[in-house]
Amino acid sequence: MKTLARIGQVVFIIGLVLAVVGLIVGFTFMFQGNDKWAMRFLMAVPTGFVFLFTGLATSVMFSPRDDSELNKKRSLQDLHEDVLDPNVKK
Repeated sequence: MKTLARIGQVVFIIGLVLAVVGLIVGFTFMFQGNDKWAMRFLMAVPTGFVFLFTGLATSVMFSPRDDSELNKKRSLQDLHEDVLDPNVKK
């Protein structure tokens, strides 16, 4: 599972770089009047966002978690007795 989380992080970074480079280079070419190359780089931006969100979802789903403390807090058996019965003295 740890390798899938690492793959998700790499895909996230690739998508982020693709989107940012596509925006910067695409608008640069567009303002210079080279519409053919501007269109190519600007069309890379949606692909970058797809990679970005895919990598984010993959890394969140497969990242290792330590829920032991959270499970202890959520357990009904771990509630304090004074919460269950306010008449109990310590």
